[in-house]
Amino acid sequence: MRSTGEINGMGNDVSKKWIYIIIVVLALGFGAYSYFKVKKWVRYAAIEKYEKPITDYTITKVYYDKGTYKKRHRNTSDDDVEEKKPDYYMEVLYKGKNYKLEIEEYTYSKYNDSGEITLYYDAKGDEIFVAGTGGGNFLVVALAAIVLLIVIVFLVIRLLIKKPHPLPLSKGRGE
Repeated sequence: MRSTGEINGMGNDVSKKWIYIIIVVLALGFGAYSYFKVKKWVRYAAIEKYEKPITDYTITKVYYDKGTYKKRHRNTSDDDVEEKKPDYYMEVLYKGKNYKLEIEEYTYSKYNDSGEITLYYDAKGDEIFVAGTGGGNFLVVALAAIVLLIVIVFLVIRLLIKKPHPLPLSKGRGE
């Protein structure tokens, strides 16, 4: 018959395995999402490198929309405060079609200061994007993926190397 310590030990091993499985599933999900995003950003970088920026566009509107989210204060649930975090947008008219771009705060500021924004057209995705979108995003995702892969490889190797503990042998008579 197993002792309470042995049963609790098995429960911990099962929960650790589930944690590893969840980590691997999250990594695979992140990898699939990143694959499509990175593919798009590589296309953007290639367009920026080999094509000229578009010039026959009209910026019809540049604005921000304050989205709300709850911010919880430490150790209290009654003091939730809704704070506003702005999202920036640009509406562009190009070849008779309207495009809505989500832009960064620095692009919004740059447009308000100088009025000049460099835009490119992606014919494959039928999208307009701001110059510099592809390479910078790709670098951030690549660095995050490298760190995530290192963690996953470490955890999987640790799980594979870890050997199950044998059951303790009980001492017989006279030993």
